[in-house]
This record gives sequence, C-alpha cells and structure tokens, in this order.
Amino acid sequence: MTKRNFHPDHHTCCVQRLTFHVVRTIFLIMFSCALHPSVSAQITHADLITKPSTGLAASFYYLAKPAEFTILVNVWGFVQKPGMYEVPSSTNLVQLISYAGGPMQYAKLNRVRIIRIVMDEENAILTNKELKVNLKELWRLHQQDLRLFPGDTVVIDHTRWPTMRDVFSIVATTVAMAASVAFFVDRLTQ
Repeated sequence: MTKRNFHPDHHTCCVQRLTFHVVRTIFLIMFSCALHPSVSAQITHADLITKPSTGLAASFYYLAKPAEFTILVNVWGFVQKPGMYEVPSSTNLVQLISYAGGPMQYAKLNRVRIIRIVMDEENAILTNKELKVNLKELWRLHQQDLRLFPGDTVVIDHTRWPTMRDVFSIVATTVAMAASVAFFVDRLTQ
C-alpha cells in the first residue's frame, strides 16, 4: 500500500475522479433541495466551493486498480494509518482496517463504529446513522455487517487502559513532587 502519487501522467485520471465527486455532490444537494424545499434556502454558492486545507495535510490512500469502481471512506482513531481511503467497492470493514495498517495496541475492537449518511425516508433528509460492530467476535458477523458504503467513516476508539495509565502517571508524579517539597521544607525548618 502506498500513498497516492500525483504525477503529471496521472493528472487526467485525478481530474476525472474529482469531477465525478463534485458532480455527485451537486446532484445530491439538488436532489435534497427538490425533496425538501427548506434546504435550498440554506445552501449558498460558497458551500459548493472546495477550499484547500491549511495546516497539516491529511493522508489519502488510493488502493484500486485502474478503471475499477471505487468508494471513498474514512478511517479515524486507533489504527496505524488513519486517513481517507479510495478503495474498491467490494472492500469490507476488516479489509479497510487492514489497509490502514491494522489496529493499534489499545484499539477497542469490540465496539468499532461506522458512521453512515443515509436518506431518512419519512422526512426526505440526509441523516447520520451509527452502526456498532464487534470485531472480536468476527465469526458471529454476517457479510452484510461488514459491508462499506461510499462516505462511511470508521471510528476505532481506545480502551480505558491508556486513560487510566495517564491519570495514574499524573497522580503519582504530583504525589512524588508534593512529598519531595514536604521533605525539603521539613529539612529547612530543622
């Protein structure tokens, strides 16, 4: 797995992909506005402009063969290489985490969250749906539980141990410093 290289010979392919994603986004916005008129009043021309990011650049990985149908998904949290991934549409959750270098030491695999944007059928608006997957009991899951959709964000939290370890370290350091100060004050007063 390599980070995507942007060479001049790949320029046409990148422009085509970007054009596809921009057209798809505009189509979704227009579709939402047609179904729910109050949304159109909230969208301005500035909302459709992609602005370059400032500060540190995010990681973007391209893992598909040429001319293969791909989806964009995000991986956040306790994996080796978090970032945005453009993967084949057949990629499942376990494969995506593997592409991201696998889970880190204290990753909470029994509660992996998939945040998905779905269309609310009753109100005809886009909403977030959060799915929880227990990867520690992978044998109990069905293939559809591991399926990814375009725009999914996979979040892998950490267990409580790193937090407890950090709190204990701060408390122990504070107690040691207080004991040292008390010892020196006691020696100075004698």
